[in-house]
Amino acid sequence: MTSLYLVDSSIYVFRGWFSLPDSLINQDGHSNNALIGFSDFVYHFLHNEKPRHVVFTFDESLKHSTRKTIYPEYKANRAPAPEDLKRQFQWCRDWVQALGITQVASDRHEADDLVGTLAEIHRSELCNIIILTADKDLAQLIRKDDFWWSFATGQKLNYRALVKKFGVKPEQIADQLALAGDKVDNIPGIPGVGMAIAGRLLTKFETLTNLRENLQQVKLMKFRGSERIMRLLIEHESVLDISSQLTPINCQVDSMKNVQIDKSKVDEEKLMNMMQYHKMGDSRQQKWLQLINSKTI
Repeated sequence: MTSLYLVDSSIYVFRGWFSLPDSLINQDGHSNNALIGFSDFVYHFLHNEKPRHVVFTFDESLKHSTRKTIYPEYKANRAPAPEDLKRQFQWCRDWVQALGITQVASDRHEADDLVGTLAEIHRSELCNIIILTADKDLAQLIRKDDFWWSFATGQKLNYRALVKKFGVKPEQIADQLALAGDKVDNIPGIPGVGMAIAGRLLTKFETLTNLRENLQQVKLMKFRGSERIMRLLIEHESVLDISSQLTPINCQVDSMKNVQIDKSKVDEEKLMNMMQYHKMGDSRQQKWLQLINSKTI
């Protein structure tokens, strides 16, 4: 079986941004710590995995996203990205492109939706999906032969491991998040209902729709405070009208239908120019040249 690797790139850009000093600068004096950290991740990934099929997905600034249309407060708790970081995001995209690897982004859809659509299109009996991320939201996409992989920590979870981690099947995670809410994305949830309680509810009722049709039965469940949880669900049920539209990943993004998943030829000249411009140093340049000359990428 072959694998399609789908990379949630923003996680690894931010990791470089926060973990490396902003005293790292290029020839024009601009900070490039996010690019340095990201390119190091890409090197280790390509060196270790030697993927045949891979796509890097990026987030753009979404002023008119589908989710913001539904709920204007969606991710409103996040400060706008500084110009320095926006600049480095573009460099990271240029880096991937120079490697002959497809990179995709959308001014309408989030990277999660691009990952979900590509997974839906290419998953088959002959191709499984490996998602590189640290985002719990993307766990909802994992199916029987797939993996959710936090590359930096080495945590690589299959379907069964995710059930154990979240207490629900991956297909139920969107409903679990709708019930519990998500502070990171500013998604409202039912007060008093966390991920564990949401998991217990979905274990019994299977779907959010079925739970909402049988709210009176919640008080009969055998956990402490079940009657209180039932009252909270009834009192705040209208919250679910919003949150249940925000948490599912859209797997029907038309622009992903003809995306190239095979690697193409490395633009060695562009890559070398970028390394020199960003003052990556002899050791990094040597490692990349050896990797390119090995013909494994």
